[in-house]
Amino acid sequence: MKPDFCEYCNTPLRVSMKRVTVYRHRQNQHFIFEQVPARVCHRCGERYFSSEVVNAMDRQMRKRRQQTPTIEVPVIALKPTG
Repeated sequence: MKPDFCEYCNTPLRVSMKRVTVYRHRQNQHFIFEQVPARVCHRCGERYFSSEVVNAMDRQMRKRRQQTPTIEVPVIALKPTG
């Protein structure tokens, strides 16, 4: 079986999965997914998700459950320096 390679640094990807936190934005809403399985490039850190995982996150964002924990996040505009 041929190994997959990272599309950014061309390093062979390991088969093992890691659990990562994913930040997504959809229709002016922000979502944080925790414990998401992903293949992570050990050289550059690029993350790769299966289509099943991406579809599951999309379904959860469409549901917008009221019982889902929420957090307040400040929005800060960075002013140019110099």
